[in-house]
Amino acid sequence: MRGIALAILFFYLAACSGSVKEKKTVIPALVLNKADTALHMQNGVWYYQGKPFSGYLHAFYPGGALQSTQSFYQGKEEGALHTFFLSGARETERYFAGGEKTGIHRGWWENGQPRFEYHFLNGAYEGDFREWYASGAPFKYVVYRHGADLEGMGWRENGKLFMNYVMKAGRRYGIMNAQPCYTLRNEKGEYMAVAGKKSPL
Repeated sequence: MRGIALAILFFYLAACSGSVKEKKTVIPALVLNKADTALHMQNGVWYYQGKPFSGYLHAFYPGGALQSTQSFYQGKEEGALHTFFLSGARETERYFAGGEKTGIHRGWWENGQPRFEYHFLNGAYEGDFREWYASGAPFKYVVYRHGADLEGMGWRENGKLFMNYVMKAGRRYGIMNAQPCYTLRNEKGEYMAVAGKKSPL
């Protein structure tokens, strides 16, 4: 009797484990140049010869060096997007599912230092958001849940804190995006316009 019960339990667990396996999207081996005139985008969907495109698109710099490679399924971004600097060094690595950003997105400066690391779930920020200066010094650290920021910190390249906040009841408390309005040039303070630092999204 115990043997029968164990057999039923084993069968049940095996059936359940089989039902939760993720369905892997298979991208066809078709590779096209993104400049192909038979490709066009309509309402956020890529079409090739009148049908939603499934395959890989490669883009090239004017001299012929590879600029990016990205996979698509039924006209939407699916899988990896890799971009490269003209030198061939990696620039970004991003992932998509059904056209939505997912997983860990990473970027690098041309000198090889990390530039950003973003975490996504169903197209929204989820978890750690980090950015660095080309020198390797940290620039920003933000924590997200379901696309909303919970807390964040930011540093100037010299390590001085310019942003430090937490969210409570939908409001930010603390120092937020304090940008300098002057700089030292030839050891003299001179006022200057400061361009906003945008995240490389």
